[in-house]
Amino acid sequence: MTDMKMKGIQISARRVAAVVAGVTAMVGLNSCEEKAPDETKPAAGAQTVKPADESAAPAPAPAQATADDARAALLEALIYDLGRCASENARHPELNAAVRNMLELLEKYYEQSKETTTGTPERVRLALRLADTTRELTAWTRACAFYDEAAAAFEAMPQELRDRTENKRLLSSILNGKAFCMMSSGNMDEAIKLYSDGLALDNELYTTVVPTEGPVIPEQGEVPPGVSQAATAVFSSYRCLGECQMLADDPEEARETLKTGIALAEEIRRLTPEMHMQYIRLLVAMGNLESRCGNESEVLRYWARAAEMCRALYSATNDQAMRFRVEQAFSKLVPNVQALSKKLNPANPEPSVSQQEQAPLEQQPAPQP
Repeated sequence: MTDMKMKGIQISARRVAAVVAGVTAMVGLNSCEEKAPDETKPAAGAQTVKPADESAAPAPAPAQATADDARAALLEALIYDLGRCASENARHPELNAAVRNMLELLEKYYEQSKETTTGTPERVRLALRLADTTRELTAWTRACAFYDEAAAAFEAMPQELRDRTENKRLLSSILNGKAFCMMSSGNMDEAIKLYSDGLALDNELYTTVVPTEGPVIPEQGEVPPGVSQAATAVFSSYRCLGECQMLADDPEEARETLKTGIALAEEIRRLTPEMHMQYIRLLVAMGNLESRCGNESEVLRYWARAAEMCRALYSATNDQAMRFRVEQAFSKLVPNVQALSKKLNPANPEPSVSQQEQAPLEQQPAPQP
């Protein structure tokens, strides 16, 4: 992006909020806030730091070790699984108070565990959970402070830990989370810089796991380790940067960014479900951009393609959570595709989504295991 384009992109938080709402209203699907699925979880086999035993008792017996393991597993589920699900729905009236209470308790735990977690990935994960939860409560300034705390915790780790792939993913989440807060506050210059840094890091992680020759994912057999997670993250980063550029009134840069992400996704002929979902979101984002630019034929092309991909993904997975996400996306896309198709072809409308394809996805059977 040229210096001229980067300068003076400061816009009011009220205007950003209105624009974000307008973008979402186009199909009610995309948001820069949604990053790739939980990147804060340690890789398989990675060790997490257990809470300190305040009793300072002698080395525990095997039975006590089992209890400690159970407590650590419980904390892992409560903080990073159930806690994440709750915070993502923090704006719901029935959950708002509970999430605020959870945030207060988590902050106390973060402070009290400083001695045992400083210099470890667990310290970064805790700070990132604080930041993400505060962001969901729309406290942008405080969330940015927690993201800065998470970044400082990352830098406090030994170089060996900072170089590990799973910890670089934590840094990517920090950059993207803070970028969303900056964008929501109207600081578009900083948001674009952070999203660009996050994309560069995700691209680096992607190139380290994809094969140098042949298909990224073979047509048959297992998906190479790390490829799905890395590809999902990089697709998401292209989308988030493109949407931020769109909100900053830079449609040319946004279009180039989103097209690059779409092209990367289309190079991979076999997509895992999460990769497939992020590809759909890229297509929707491109349709939203073309809608803002008044290019209705292009809007129809991208949204219709996204609807087709929803049906393909729904028929290819048994994962009920994924099916629910796809069904939500499809139900918002189809009416928009139908309306736009009729508008562009009033005399002889030929819907881009056939009557069969418009049928509710729940009528479609799941694939056989």
